[in-house]
Amino acid sequence: QMRSTGADFEVTRDPWNLYIAESGYGSLGYEGFHDWKILQARYALCLLFEYAATLGLLDVAYIPPHDARPDYRGNWGTDDLPFLSRYDGLLYFRINPLGAYCLGLADRYQPVAPEVSSTPVLRVLPNLEIVAIGTSLEPADTMLLDSYAAKTSDAVWKLDQARLLEALEEGHDITVLAELLVSLGGQPLPETVERFLEDMTRRARSLKTTGTARLVECADAVLATLIANDSRTKPFCLLAGERYLAVATESEARFRGALRKLGYSLPK
Repeated sequence: QMRSTGADFEVTRDPWNLYIAESGYGSLGYEGFHDWKILQARYALCLLFEYAATLGLLDVAYIPPHDARPDYRGNWGTDDLPFLSRYDGLLYFRINPLGAYCLGLADRYQPVAPEVSSTPVLRVLPNLEIVAIGTSLEPADTMLLDSYAAKTSDAVWKLDQARLLEALEEGHDITVLAELLVSLGGQPLPETVERFLEDMTRRARSLKTTGTARLVECADAVLATLIANDSRTKPFCLLAGERYLAVATESEARFRGALRKLGYSLPK
């Protein structure tokens, strides 16, 4: 559609800086060696596969890239290359409901409720154990469980406070885990498991990082208390123990200025 409407874009200011195998003979600067299919098309495939599809905006059909797009064979140095880009295997893509909403093609987005498996493949026990039953789990589901729970045997995971909190620190969402357990278990979660997940969510939201700070050591507790309570320096520091002050990084310059007015200085 971009080509049919005349919408174009440039990948590089100077294609002579790009080459295949050898910078002289293989340079893309030669006429016919940097056509749309070589640069723009490969860049677009990368953008669609690595970014749009990864964000969940597209559904893609991908095959091994070997000989999937032989349109680069005219370039020097490609005789032994089974593919020009690993993204050559991207054959089709489809904009899904989330992608349509993000691109302004739809007014709203309604997430699809997870389907409850008619044949359960997991059993969630009140003692916080998750047992795989019946057919094998999909690799993606196994990886998700490994992110949230400690594996105690080939088919058993245990919901663990430390593992869950670590997953939350890395940006995972407990809601995703709960939906997976309900979907693959075919029934609501036991009350003990629901309470456990709710408690972990509450604990994860109880603290948040607001910034970094410099820790300043004072000669004695009297000086630390003086600086922490003086009207000129108080807005920029907090008392941290008897002899220490915590100064937010963004307030350090103002703290130093106020400190000089108080008759003290802080070496850099």
